[in-house]
Amino acid sequence: MRSIIRIIEGLSVGGAYLSAAGMLFIVGLVVVEIFLRSVLNTSTLVSSEYGGYALVFLILTGLAYTLRENGLIRINLLTSHFSENGKRVADIISGIIGVCITAFALKYTVMMVYETWDLEMTADTIAETPLWIPQLAIPIGLILLLLQLIAFIAGRIAND
Repeated sequence: MRSIIRIIEGLSVGGAYLSAAGMLFIVGLVVVEIFLRSVLNTSTLVSSEYGGYALVFLILTGLAYTLRENGLIRINLLTSHFSENGKRVADIISGIIGVCITAFALKYTVMMVYETWDLEMTADTIAETPLWIPQLAIPIGLILLLLQLIAFIAGRIAND
């Protein structure tokens, strides 16, 4: 079990690296746009669009790592009064609820990406980006989050 949790945590770290790459892409895109506008008096015409896609990508691919590192906001108003065993049970229950919500969202985002691909939908911009490509970040991020939630639950059950 511990080896499976390590693999999942490794995937979460991989998602964090993808998230960092998305941030570097945004920074590079902004630098290029600033240079083009100030020096060459022109524009990429796609920096806003692709910056938005990259922002969604970096947020979703970083979710699992954020959960792994306990970086998500937790409200401990009730659980601060629980025993250690009670806190563990509350974590397991909230993890199960998180798995259910994430699995639900994953199902519908996969359907959305497939439908967008099937209908050959493109962005209403000059780049006419096939929308399934940036939308693919959503199910990828949700899969990573789902796996990390399962590892979170398994860790609490094992009392780690």
